Amino acid sequence: MSETSEASISDESSITDTDIDIENHGILTDITEDDIAELTETIYELNEDFMKEHVLKLSSPTFYEDMVTCICQLLFDDFCKSGLTHNDEDGENYDEFREFVENVTENYIEWATIPQRSIKYTEFNKDIDVSSVSIKINRLQEINKNQPKQRTEEWYDYRNGLLSASTLWKVFGSEAQRNSLIYEKCKPVDKSFSYSTNTESAMHWGVKYEPVTIMVYENLYQTKVGEFGCIPHPRYNYIGASPDGINIDPDSIKYGTMLEIKNIVNREITGVPKEEYWTQTQIQMETCDLDACDFVETRFIEYENETSFYQDESREYKGVILYFIQRPNMGSVAEPTDNAPFYSYMPLSVPLDKESVEHWVEEERANLRGDGKALFTTLYWYLDQFSCVLIPRNRAWFYEAQPHVENLWRTIEKERNEGYEHRAAKKREPKTQVVRVGESGLNSHIQSYFIENLNLQNTVRCVKIE
Repeated sequence: MSETSEASISDESSITDTDIDIENHGILTDITEDDIAELTETIYELNEDFMKEHVLKLSSPTFYEDMVTCICQLLFDDFCKSGLTHNDEDGENYDEFREFVENVTENYIEWATIPQRSIKYTEFNKDIDVSSVSIKINRLQEINKNQPKQRTEEWYDYRNGLLSASTLWKVFGSEAQRNSLIYEKCKPVDKSFSYSTNTESAMHWGVKYEPVTIMVYENLYQTKVGEFGCIPHPRYNYIGASPDGINIDPDSIKYGTMLEIKNIVNREITGVPKEEYWTQTQIQMETCDLDACDFVETRFIEYENETSFYQDESREYKGVILYFIQRPNMGSVAEPTDNAPFYSYMPLSVPLDKESVEHWVEEERANLRGDGKALFTTLYWYLDQFSCVLIPRNRAWFYEAQPHVENLWRTIEKERNEGYEHRAAKKREPKTQVVRVGESGLNSHIQSYFIENLNLQNTVRCVKIE
């Protein structure tokens, strides 16, 4: 089953037996309509049972595929024992049976009462209660006004007093991932400021292109995205969320929709939210009391030079980023200087002819010269891929997830006082091994070896070579 057809469970009464097309399922053509109806009803019931029992696993991209597999494993053997077909789990009969289960499941989940995991944007249409959304956004904007200033004592204390949505996927991960989260929240807060920035990292790429993604998104959907800081959950004060943006234009069909952005560097864009991203968006929607989040993935490519930028007329979206750095103060004793890049983004409204672009560049340079900023380089980009899928808020999932989050937070509170060092990641000792060196030249009759990762500290080791 594909992600774009995902849904969840509906009222059984919404489905009729005539909804299922069996003409293309050869192994079912020899059984009665009553048998088909009974099999279909059984699949509906198993879907509902699976969903209720495993709702927390909805975060997995393979949730619906796993559900179909489980149902097939439960039913196919009985189907064969009844004499309706022979068992060939790796053959044609099983494939046909699985296809039937998939079709029944897809039909069933179309009328879901629990939201789909994610939905193609083109398939989603909703009526917006503008008044209700406005009240929520006004509340969030008031909270945002009172955010502590970054890197102040108050800011560090505030961030240290909650779990951010972007890390909460670890709560439901492996023991090592949970230990990592507990350890990070227990250890003393690092309040030092780094003056160096790795502009080549994937994380920096994502930060650099987030404003570009927002410009493209606003242009595509004719909307306005507002910026928000770290919002605390209104009920669970140990949960916080920092959405990439929220649609704040009341005239837009996107009004009240949250925005989560991932600017991809080197992985495939599938339109299927990864488990950690899906979990992040659910926590964000619950924290902000919003019911939908646009999950946007992009791939931007940078032109090799200015000439390539002007010659390429095939791109719908392309533009310019100016990379500024802070000029050093030459008249005083040398002090560490924040070399974090400052980016200025050319609006999409600027014409792409050379004269218009150069005019904008000169204006930006003049505007920032007074702030002591110097133009370091000019970046030319184009949008290579853009994916937008909608993730609906899933209250049933959060209801199951919240106790796990609270238990982990209580552990953090306890171990901040009683000790957390045992949560530190265990360092792996490199394995000592003897490696044979290839034979060559005049001494090919001599077998040579070397030893990798031999620990010589305060030890004597004998290695027998046969």
